[in-house]
Amino acid sequence: AARDVALADNQRVGHEICELQQQLESTNAALQDQVPWNDIQLVLDQAHGDMVSTTTRFWNTIDALQNRRLASYLPGSGVIHADWAEQSGPVTQGHDALLSLSESNVPLPSQQEPSATNQFGSLV
Repeated sequence: AARDVALADNQRVGHEICELQQQLESTNAALQDQVPWNDIQLVLDQAHGDMVSTTTRFWNTIDALQNRRLASYLPGSGVIHADWAEQSGPVTQGHDALLSLSESNVPLPSQQEPSATNQFGSLV
């Protein structure tokens, strides 16, 4: 009787071992085509770094283009154009409007005397 119980346990354990072995083989086959997370994370980190670098270059280019566009509205360094005062664009129209306001006795904000500065713009 004890021998029959031992044989039954032995068969049950052998059957469980066989089932576990099949599950292990099935799992290994399913995971065979899987990529380890460490490899995926490495690729994602690389792609993120590339994206940040590209985005930074993009915004630096946008800033440079905007600065170049804004600089195109400024006169060259040290150049004064005498014909500016003769132009009748929006700037001189605004200036004429200020003159007409001052002629109509509307008080204008007082201007302060310009400070003495050296060639670098620092106060002397």
